[in-house]
Formats: sequence, C-alpha cells, structure tokens
Amino acid sequence: MVIKKLLSKLPERTLSKLVLKGILKKSVNTSDETYQKDFKNFMFKVNWNICGAVGYQIYEQTKYTHKYGELLDDADVLLSIPKIEHVRLLLSGDGLDLEMSRDKDRNFQLCVKDHFIIARFRPGFNPNPRVLTQLPLFSDMQKQMIYGKTLFELPENVSVDKDEIESLVKKMLEDSDRVSDEDYQKTFKDRVFKVNWDIDGILACQIFEETRYSYEFGKNLEVADVILIPTNMRYAKLLLQGVPIDITHAKDANNNFQLAVKIPMLTTRFKDPNMSPLVLSKLPFSKSLRKETEKEEKGEEYGSYIPVNLSVGEYENEVIPLKVFEHFINKASNIVACHCYCRVNSDCQNHEKKYGCMYMGDDTKNMILHENQKILSKEEAVQFVREAIEDGLIPLIGRSVGETEGQSIKDTGHFLSSCFCCSCCCINGKMISNASSALTSDSLIKKIEGLEVKIDPAKCVGCGTCLEVCVFKGREIVDGKATIEPEYCLGCGRCVDVCPNGAITIEIKDQSYIDELIAKIESVVDVEEQKEKLPIIG
Repeated sequence: MVIKKLLSKLPERTLSKLVLKGILKKSVNTSDETYQKDFKNFMFKVNWNICGAVGYQIYEQTKYTHKYGELLDDADVLLSIPKIEHVRLLLSGDGLDLEMSRDKDRNFQLCVKDHFIIARFRPGFNPNPRVLTQLPLFSDMQKQMIYGKTLFELPENVSVDKDEIESLVKKMLEDSDRVSDEDYQKTFKDRVFKVNWDIDGILACQIFEETRYSYEFGKNLEVADVILIPTNMRYAKLLLQGVPIDITHAKDANNNFQLAVKIPMLTTRFKDPNMSPLVLSKLPFSKSLRKETEKEEKGEEYGSYIPVNLSVGEYENEVIPLKVFEHFINKASNIVACHCYCRVNSDCQNHEKKYGCMYMGDDTKNMILHENQKILSKEEAVQFVREAIEDGLIPLIGRSVGETEGQSIKDTGHFLSSCFCCSCCCINGKMISNASSALTSDSLIKKIEGLEVKIDPAKCVGCGTCLEVCVFKGREIVDGKATIEPEYCLGCGRCVDVCPNGAITIEIKDQSYIDELIAKIESVVDVEEQKEKLPIIG
C-alpha cells in the first residue's frame, strides 16, 4: 500500500508507463481452471493506451503473451485510460465505485462516480430515494436521458460565481411551478413533499402539493422531508442550468443517499461493435477494479426459465408458463410491468420492447414508477404474459434481491421478479456466455428439477442452428453432431423451436416437478397482501 502511494506521486509519463507495464506483466496462470474455461476456443487480443503509454496482450487457453511499446493491428479491443487522475485512483488499492455507460457512439465505458449531492431524509421518513427524480428539476433531466447511454460530454473548466448560483436557484424555484400539469398532479396526489436546499450557504425551500406549489428563497423549513446539499458547485451550476449531466445513485460512508455524476474513466473501442463488454471481466486487470464491500445479509434467491414447449401431466396441451404465472398473479397484492430495458438498450428488431419485466407483491408498492412502468390488473397481467409468450419470448420467474435494489427499495421477501427474454438481447444470456466463469458460477438461475433436453443423433445433421439461439453456451458441435453442455444449459427451450429437423426435445418426468417449482418460489418470496401476515424471514 505504501509503495502504491509513492507511485501515485510520480510524474504522469513515468506513472503511466509503470502502471501499464504492471498490467501487462500481471501474473497469468494458464493452468488455472477458470482461465482455461474463459479462453476455451477463444483468442482475445487487447491493445492498451494509458495516457500515451501503449502495449498489447494476447490471451489463449494455454498461453499468454504481451509486449510493451507496441500495438497490434488486429486487436479485438482498445482499452484507454486518458486521464492521469484516474490512474492515480487505480493505485488507491481500495477498488472503485464504478458505473457502466456508453458514449454517443455507443462505445462501452466504465465511469467513476463523482458525488455531488447529499440527500438527508428526515428521521422516520424512509421513502424510495428515487422520489427525488419526481421533483421538476430532476424529472426534466430524466427526460433527456436514454437508458444506458451518455448523450453529452461533461463541460471542462466550468467557472462558478455565487451571484450567478443565486440567480439560477431563484429561476429553478420559479420554474418548478407545474401545478397545471397533469403529471405533476399525479405525482403529488394525496401527498405533501417538503424540500430544503443548502447550496454552499444559499438556502431555499419548496413545498409540493397536488394543487399547490410554494417556495421561498433565503430560508429553510423547520421540518422538511429532505435537505439537498450539493457538494460540488460546478455540477450544481450545470444542474441548475439544465445541462443533461449523467446522474446516478450512490451512498456516502455514512450510508446517506447521494446523487453522483458519471465520469468516464476507462473507454473501449471493440473491433466488433457487437462484442459484449462483459468479456472484459475475464481479464486479470478487471479484478483490481472491483470494490470490496461488506456483504449484507440477503434472503434466499432463486429463479428459473420455464420453456413454453413443455407439457406434462394435467398440464398436457397447456402453456405451462402461463399456468405458473396465473398462480402468482391470482395471489398478488400488486403487479407492475415495464418495458424490456435489454431490448430498448439494444434497439431489438426481433421482438416487442413493451414485454419486459413484471414484478409482484407488496414491495412493488414502494416503487417510483417511470414513464414505461405501470400497474396492471390481474386480467391485464395474464394478457401481458400471454402476449409475451406469443411473441416468442421465454419467461423467467423468481426472487432476485438485485432487481429490488435496482428499484432503490428494500427487499422484504415480497418482490417477485419475472422477465421475458429473447436470445438476441437477454442480459442473463450475455452474462453467462461472455463474462468470466468466476462471475457466473453462482448464478441464482437454475434449470427446473427433472427437466431434460435431449438430442436425437439420428436426426441431428450438425447444422448449428441450436448454437445460434443458445445464449448460455449450452451447446457444442462434436463429430458433426450437436451436444448438450449440462453445466450451462438452463432448459429455456429455444433450441427445440428452431431445430429444422426436430432433433431436440424437452421433457420433464412428471407434473410434480412443476408443482415443486411453484412451491420453491413460494418458499423464498410471498406475493400476497401482508396486512395481517407475518413478514417473510430470510
């Protein structure tokens, strides 16, 4: 650690050279099982440019080569760290709080979070912190954003003048009067939300109500629901000016909710623009970026794909996923559906974007709904599932605490997650087929017990059609015939539908396995109304 601190003080040219040499010479154990899995039948060539210092790496299953001072003509990716302050951050040794993004040309980037607003909610007031995005100042900014993309370059050398900030604050207070807007009235229906501002000593307060808005410059309310304290005046100025800075969520050392700005640190240029950036997790360098955090106690997680081409027992000639979903829909206290952000982000041309995630249970009542999210009735939810299946999408259902956290709400065991995946955009598939096996070995998604996918070698001609739709690396062609990789196959059933020769079948031993699937899901998540029920433990 002392050596790293000393290194960080070196001049830019010397530091960038030493850091790149360290990355290139990083010990790679080609006999390691994870390494060999990651680079099985896969050669990956990497060019580096760290503040002008260049070099390359070549990864193969049983070999690793590198060279400082030269670049490959045919590299799969160029990785760049253009700013020396980010190189110094890497040497901190603590790992970084990173966020993924893409630039205007859709190049993948890793961004550091630069905190700029602390949000202190009053004691006893525990809302979804995304409630801040409903304030006119932030909702205007949200409308300028597109999921997963950075649409701007952060301005450099922004000067800050206190008189100018005061003027901008006064204008923001006046512009927040949206009482006549239908969206405003829906947002603040049956509620009062009180906000204090303290911008480097510049005070202001706002009170938002369904049919009324009031504000005052130069003072704070004695009791407010939240006080917002910008800690970076450059960003505060850009925010007040309406510049679409890329805002994300963060927490400080005391677990206070914060807003942060995404600042690109590592930029990429892939030779194949369709290559998933998740492949970068296979590189030893990626491990140095991960921030070690204390693991919170979380409840048990479990999820499973339910193939649409499966029939068994009393479910014969029935669409099994629809039957499973109806079971939970009929019990659910609340149901929320949203667009598929995987397909939106990938601009999917093969399937409808509107059939995305569906969430059920009491915890969904704490969600802050955005434009592409809505509450469904039970009848609408059944129709949603039916139409998603008809669109050729494969249902996934279960409990994922990460999904709840993604909505900025606490998972109490009453948040059932489900999504409808396509083979071209599915993030789970991209993770399993592209990321390091070290990240995917403990996946919460499991194949249904008792389910078997079989290939009839007499019918298989080795055409590879099943490989094209298998996003989980669950297929290989061996000696001219398709084979199943049981370690990776999740039984989604995509291959059954596309095989031109009917060589693949999907079977389950008996109906009890479907009943056990439902029971397993119910053991980790409860979607029923909780008014008179004990909370789920775990």
